[in-house]
Amino acid sequence: MNLENTSFDHSEAIDGLIERSFEAFRPPERLTVSEWAVRHRRLSPEGSAFTGRFRLESAPYQAEPMEAVNDPEVQSVVLQWASQTGKTEILNNIVGFFISEEPSPMLVLQPTLDMAETWSKDRLAPMVRDTTILTDLVADARARDSGNTVLHKRFNGGHITVAGANSPASLASRPIRVVLCDEVDRYPNSAGAEGDPISLAQKRSDTFFNSVHVTTSTPTIKGVSRVEAEFDLTDQRRWFCPCPHCGEHQTLEWAQVTWDKDEEGKHKPETAHIVCTKCQKKITDKQREEMVRQGEWRPTAPFNGKRGYHLNGLCSLFPPRKGFKTRLHQAVAQFLDAKHRGTESIKAWTNTFLADTWEEQGETVHASPLLARCEPYAEKVPQDAVVLVAGCDCQDDRIEVEVMAVGLGEECWGIEYKTIYGAITNPATWSQLEEFLGRSWKHESGVQLRIASAMIDTGYQSKIVYDFCKPREVNRIFAIKGVAGANRPIVSRPNRSNSAKVALFSIGVDSAKELIYSRLKIEEAGAGYCHFPIGNGYDDEYFEQLTAEKAVVRIKNGMKTRTWQKTRARNEALDVRVYALAAFVNLNANLDQLAKSLKAKSVDENKPEAPPKADPYKAIH
Repeated sequence: MNLENTSFDHSEAIDGLIERSFEAFRPPERLTVSEWAVRHRRLSPEGSAFTGRFRLESAPYQAEPMEAVNDPEVQSVVLQWASQTGKTEILNNIVGFFISEEPSPMLVLQPTLDMAETWSKDRLAPMVRDTTILTDLVADARARDSGNTVLHKRFNGGHITVAGANSPASLASRPIRVVLCDEVDRYPNSAGAEGDPISLAQKRSDTFFNSVHVTTSTPTIKGVSRVEAEFDLTDQRRWFCPCPHCGEHQTLEWAQVTWDKDEEGKHKPETAHIVCTKCQKKITDKQREEMVRQGEWRPTAPFNGKRGYHLNGLCSLFPPRKGFKTRLHQAVAQFLDAKHRGTESIKAWTNTFLADTWEEQGETVHASPLLARCEPYAEKVPQDAVVLVAGCDCQDDRIEVEVMAVGLGEECWGIEYKTIYGAITNPATWSQLEEFLGRSWKHESGVQLRIASAMIDTGYQSKIVYDFCKPREVNRIFAIKGVAGANRPIVSRPNRSNSAKVALFSIGVDSAKELIYSRLKIEEAGAGYCHFPIGNGYDDEYFEQLTAEKAVVRIKNGMKTRTWQKTRARNEALDVRVYALAAFVNLNANLDQLAKSLKAKSVDENKPEAPPKADPYKAIH
């Protein structure tokens, strides 16, 4: 072999060796949250109708809010979004990013501890399981010696705590860099006696110069909504979409949605379309989808370190599925249905679809218009009523009782308001109450109706009420305790941690009053409407007591709070109506089944009502 004729370029080999050597010392590629999600995130069947890779094509508006988390000039991010637009997936992606790319101590704050556990089990655990890059970083809470629990998980360089805003212990002092507050409009006003949960949570990040704050929620009542208050402090970004006809960028608002009616005035949701704010041309649903895909976030207020994003359901591109209305004609049908059902339904639709707060129309209702609309049905329970419930309020020298009937659409009728006079400590007073609650009322169909459930307040002489209710729980006569505070359920599950071991139900009196007052404002008979008879205890004084409170907004612990304030000394009629409503809610009655049962019966006045084949009531008990 003639080596003299062989040539070899050593410089090229050396360059390659040097390049490979430096590759080992090259820092890893820095990703943003959205880049990480597109590259690594896998959607789980527990939390999404779609599984597999996370994609931005069906929700392009998700990208920038996630990018804002990585922007050092942004102190906090606020999402005031409609339901089912993907805000929870944004939080999930932020959590996954910080576990994988920038390990840090994190806090995810849910409205309650129960909801915190649900998020951890149904969202966090499946994401860790199905997103490969996370699986080896977070040990399964069920694994032996994992050191992890449902509400606290550790990983190299950080940890994540999942807490409830209703639990002061959940917010105990511990340095946190990433604070994610979800569904803040459902938070209590205070975490125990500690103060505002959001402030407490964000206070824990003071030691981090690069802290991250994200706040999300669908809104509730104007002037009280936490997320609205936070959003108002931001640059208030909205999703602007170009018109397919003239190119004008605009936000999609419900006022732009229109549809036809037939000759009889019947609505035709299938004709729904959007009208451009500039050229006034029709925009079809297919064109709407393309508009949204071409949209962009634009600020509508000066930037002061806080980014805010408002998004309504008209921007949703997710395909329709059961219980999830995203096509334009389906949104119109949902709106018409909510409008038909009454104030509470349209209020919920405004909050969850439009992502707007609901502005209450007036602070109270007045007695005289209610008295003027009393009807002559005092002799019998009206035909459309299907179930009777009762509420009882105890005073030193009397027990106030109201029997209320409820029908389809939760239309209700006052049946009888009675005052049982006698010392509350006198057994004879309670005997009269038992006799009254045990009697029957004649229905227009001829059926004799009995009270399906009654609730008795324990605010006065609770031991006596316990003793009366305990042996009668089998008859659905329950002891209750009213609890003030916004966003509480009307009826909570009972507990027996009292001296008599009786089932004691907590009643969210503020929520019940909101519902009652909204229904008293309904002026046409139908769903939610409140009927009152001429006589049977429904006199001037009754209506003065029923309307004896008004809702006011006050500042408490630095937060706007909607509370109820008396306008006169006596308000027993309102309290009793609250307890009767709670008795109905607790029944969880199948109104359709009860209506069919009454319709099918044809009995004379004296024939006792036959027991139903199946219990149509499913009380929380």
